Formats: sequence, C-alpha cells, structure tokens
Amino acid sequence: MKTLPATFMLIASILSFAPSAFAQKDLPADDASTAAFVELCKNPADEQGRSFCFGFGEGVYQGYLANRPSNAKPTICFADKNETRNEVLQKYLVWTKANPQFNKDKAAKTLMHFFTDNYPCK
Repeated sequence: MKTLPATFMLIASILSFAPSAFAQKDLPADDASTAAFVELCKNPADEQGRSFCFGFGEGVYQGYLANRPSNAKPTICFADKNETRNEVLQKYLVWTKANPQFNKDKAAKTLMHFFTDNYPCK
C-alpha cells in the first residue's frame, strides 16, 4: 500500500506545475470516456485542451510506472526519445479513430491500450 500515497503525491506534483492549464479545461464530470477525451484533445488550436490532454496522458503513464512492481517486466517502452508529446497525441488520435470500440471505455484505460499496442517493449 505504500505505492498508493506515492502515486497521489506524484499526480499532485504534476498537476501543481500548470494549475491554470487544468483549471479551464477538464473532462466532463459525468463522462470520462475515450470519446470525450478525444473531443477535448483533437483541436490543435485549443491550447488549454491540449495542455490537459498532455497532462492527463503523462499522469496515466506515470501512474503505470509508479504502480508497476519493481521486479515486473515493463510492458510500455518509449524507444524514440525524440518523439514529441504532440506526435504521440497525433498517433493516439489516429489510433482511436481506427479503434472506435474503445469510445465508451474510460480514457485512462484506452490510453493504456494505446501505449501497450504502440510502444511495446522488445
């Protein structure tokens, strides 16, 4: 149970770096679906929406890292260290369009599917 408080502290610290970006845009309280997340993230001109999307995606990934047992083999590996977060987001948007069966699933769950499908460890 030690990882639970550490996870909350990690997420809280990530969110504290850009509070104004998260104060304006958020997933609807009653709809944390993939479809709602994609709708929020797909407009490149919406700086606040994009900031939320980047932070949410980073939080899902950091949660995976924080909760993965230290002796477990990793399942997500970002091999290309030069790939930008915008490039990852664009791949995610294309992937979700090709996988509409995930539209009603929680956005965090779908992000994990995307990460494991697109960034597997070798």
